[in-house]
Amino acid sequence: MQKFSFSMAILFSFTFLSAQVPQWSTDIAPILYENCTVCHHQGGLAPFSLIHFSEAYTQRLNIINAISTGEMPPWPPDADYVHFKGERYLTSNQVTKINAWVTAGAPSGDTTTAPSIPVYLNGASLDNMDASLKCPPFTVPQYNGDLYQCFVVPTGLSQNEFMTAIDVIPGNPSIVHHVLIYEDTSSTHDARQLDDQSPTVPGYTSFGGPGVSKANLIGGWVPGTTPNVYPAGLGVPLHKGSDLVVQIHYPYGSAGKTDSTKINIRLSTGSLRSVFIAPPLNHEFSITEPLSIPANSTKTFGELYTIPTNFPIQGISLLNVAPHAHLICKDWLVFAKTPAGDTIPLIKINNWDFHWQGFYTFQKLIFIPIGSTLFGYATYDNTANNPHNPNSPPQNIHVGEATTDEMMLVYFSYLIYQPGDENMVLDSTILNSQPTGIAEPKGANSLISTLQLYDAVPNPAKAETSVSYYLPETSNATLSIYDLNGRLVKTLSVPGNEGINTVSVNTSELANGDYLMSLLSNKGIKSKRLVVLK
Repeated sequence: MQKFSFSMAILFSFTFLSAQVPQWSTDIAPILYENCTVCHHQGGLAPFSLIHFSEAYTQRLNIINAISTGEMPPWPPDADYVHFKGERYLTSNQVTKINAWVTAGAPSGDTTTAPSIPVYLNGASLDNMDASLKCPPFTVPQYNGDLYQCFVVPTGLSQNEFMTAIDVIPGNPSIVHHVLIYEDTSSTHDARQLDDQSPTVPGYTSFGGPGVSKANLIGGWVPGTTPNVYPAGLGVPLHKGSDLVVQIHYPYGSAGKTDSTKINIRLSTGSLRSVFIAPPLNHEFSITEPLSIPANSTKTFGELYTIPTNFPIQGISLLNVAPHAHLICKDWLVFAKTPAGDTIPLIKINNWDFHWQGFYTFQKLIFIPIGSTLFGYATYDNTANNPHNPNSPPQNIHVGEATTDEMMLVYFSYLIYQPGDENMVLDSTILNSQPTGIAEPKGANSLISTLQLYDAVPNPAKAETSVSYYLPETSNATLSIYDLNGRLVKTLSVPGNEGINTVSVNTSELANGDYLMSLLSNKGIKSKRLVVLK
């Protein structure tokens, strides 16, 4: 009896210890299938597959290195700040479990108990599409660095319609890093003219934007993206006779390989609500000082945009957010402050990576009332300590289109607010508890330390326009308008509250033409151009 009990104890101990060691079949495969294999499968975007145990076992050291450094899975947003739709990050418990699995020799477990292997079509996954637009075959030439090639694809629309879904299918997933899709609405088809300048090569090279002024961003794709299907009743306006400009990023090492990416879209001519995509936070109009980073320095910049109170709307409803910068950017923080002083967190990225950026969709629509101010802060590290710095030794970096220049943009997809929007769920797996991280950086307003005057909205103005300005402290303030001869034509005593102020200016009595707005306060004077066109 003693012998039997002793044997049973040994068997029990062995079984118990085995149960504590993570097994591929029951512990690791579910993690990989949920977070990794959308790219890591045969024919996928990643260089190797992780579908089967033998594949995961072979790559176990690469896996543990990638997840320990945070390189994989590629999900830049801080999940402790805001949750987004389709999040793809590993919890600390999952990282610990994978580490324990590898340390224990990466046991397979009972493979018959593993989850069903996910199926990836490596092609179109959008049903009932109304248009399939294909870029011409393009063989990537020898190029010193990353190539951004724009392909012009006519929509063929005979009337204005709404795009209610879009699916991007890379022709060669191994070289398509990301895709941005614009609509060129110019009557002169400006993108076509750029394309015609190089008749022997499909498309034209353009970094940053598509190189034409009347091109609106309507969509994008990054690895792991599923078809973007808008909620019922919503769509992006597309215009009769317009062209799509498909900008594709081909990374270094793609030379000699051929791609022909396809765009599938679903259309509707019904009465839909319009989805707009725009960067109200940008380095041209809303930044508080010029985006210039001296060599061997680290610097944080602030941008802000106030939704004018004279807009005939209650506010806007945000669907998603997309910060954009280049190589020396280190981190991002974006939030909004309402007129009541409430702070709405929007996105935080602690380790910016130029090669992994995209549109991040909120789990529910976010209501931003008029009079609210959008804030964006980004830090740039132009020192030798930044491994992504394109210059050695570091050089002065300014705003520009090249990879070695810098940008600071925050795109939003949004709707004109309607009551109840804030209850519209965009993610069926919405988490019950939202993060409670810090909503804004400590001392954020200190980044805007000087008097600021922002462009009027609208500008050109008709009968009325809205003017926003920032005062670093409470003071007396006056807004004056001068004609081009220097004659004072209008003056207003305006609120002098510390922080953002917004006033409505009646321009109905001003003649058409150019004017100069000047804001005078105890902290100095700032001026902006104002155009009146009725």
